[in-house]
Amino acid sequence: MIIEPSNTEPYFESKNSHDFWIVEAIWGHRIERQPYSALMLEFLGMAEGMHRSGTLFERTRPGDRHVYSAQRSLQLRNILFKNPNMEEILRDSLEHDDSAWKAWLKEMKDNALVESFTTDFSYLRTRFDSFKELVNVVKLLRNIAIDPGSDRAWTTQFIFPIGPAALYEALLEKKGGGLESTRRVFTRTGELAYLMLSRASENARKRLRSGLVPSLDPNGSRNKLILRLLSESKPELGPQKNGTYLPYVEHPAYDRMATDIAAILELDLPNQDSFQYIQPLLGLHIYLYAVETANNWVGGEGIPNIVCEILAPRSDLVRKAALASYMDNDGLGLGAVRAYIDKIVLADETLNTTLKSTDLDDISRRDSLLEHLREQCALHKDITLQPSDSGTMVKEFYAKAENYYKTYTADGLIGVGTGCGLVSRRGTSRLRYAPTDELLRCLVLANVTTPIEETAFLRLLFDRYRMIIGPLEARNAVLPSIFDETDFKKNRDRFGQHLIGLGLARRMSDACTYVINPMDKRA
Repeated sequence: MIIEPSNTEPYFESKNSHDFWIVEAIWGHRIERQPYSALMLEFLGMAEGMHRSGTLFERTRPGDRHVYSAQRSLQLRNILFKNPNMEEILRDSLEHDDSAWKAWLKEMKDNALVESFTTDFSYLRTRFDSFKELVNVVKLLRNIAIDPGSDRAWTTQFIFPIGPAALYEALLEKKGGGLESTRRVFTRTGELAYLMLSRASENARKRLRSGLVPSLDPNGSRNKLILRLLSESKPELGPQKNGTYLPYVEHPAYDRMATDIAAILELDLPNQDSFQYIQPLLGLHIYLYAVETANNWVGGEGIPNIVCEILAPRSDLVRKAALASYMDNDGLGLGAVRAYIDKIVLADETLNTTLKSTDLDDISRRDSLLEHLREQCALHKDITLQPSDSGTMVKEFYAKAENYYKTYTADGLIGVGTGCGLVSRRGTSRLRYAPTDELLRCLVLANVTTPIEETAFLRLLFDRYRMIIGPLEARNAVLPSIFDETDFKKNRDRFGQHLIGLGLARRMSDACTYVINPMDKRA
């Protein structure tokens, strides 16, 4: 089983910055809310760092120190995101090249923040034939900014990763001046995704390495476009990053994620076009990993059923089943927290002997329990538990752990689920499983190599991801009170219509629908 002690290893880094160590022991350090685009950027940033050090997708273990250095690319970021007047300077100069360069270089010298680099950007005059050419390149790169219009500081704005030089860490400006790394944008969830892939089977990791390396080649033409804006031949590096933790040596989610990502990379799409399909799959597999892990902690096995509504014009029993399915799976997390406390934290024989001792008064037993919690769960010294007896303290501890889960991990999973397109409020005020067309496209691209009949594909989605769309899969998985064969047939029909509209299915003359992958050369 996933949660067997032999399948886990302890965390050896410092836990001093944590309130307590429970959700991290269950799901890893850590899953938290972040801008959804940050998931892929953080994953690719860690992959780039590992590739640079020659260890891309080498097998990792929970007890290892997963260390890499992320890029900072401060010159690039100043030019793209701390340079608002460039086009105005070009206009005001009436395209007089020398005066435009002088005005812009002075502004950058006065306003740029590049730490160890000089604020002299005059090296760019030898890289571009004219100031107008530089402006056009900057405009081009700004057009591929991720989440444009978001109210972010220049230190937390990013561009689509058209090459390894476009990957860099999030920073904050310090009040006293200078810059520092921050985990407010890259919350480690992308690093968890990398660690999951690094623990897949050898064959899967070989496929991943072969598929991703071309996108990390610094000699690519699009990467050279970025390098033209830097004074050195490669971006500068920040301090080493470490501390991310994935508790399990083996997990079904690892190969499940790896084979899907490898399948996308093996489509041999031009440049980094595969990333738009990898991003939803990263989120989907993080979510599936989390619910499958929680299900194991509460005594279940495998991924719990995920009833999916293909958006209907009005509410029906499929929607009710999708709502109920989401609520059931959402509740597994709280159950996992309680189960971990019961099975690991409070199962200590010495502790239980102490709590049952008649030779100790309530205060002594309470103090022993508090000391145990501080040692076992790294309970922070600022977390106060001051009930009159140990029994009440246990209840208060349950409540604090559950609240911590809701505030951080559960909220992070909502962000991952909605970001990848699996979870939605479309058509209702409550969350449910309602996959978007973009997620359906990614699932087809990852799983279909030759045309497959729709019924077989629906069975594949159920067997692989426990996604329930049609009546055959729903009949034995959905409660009779919310199962209606007609409604699920309509749901299946909408699924087929969506795939046909996306160019991912064809309805034949015999009324059979075949799912196809138009991007797979083998098809």
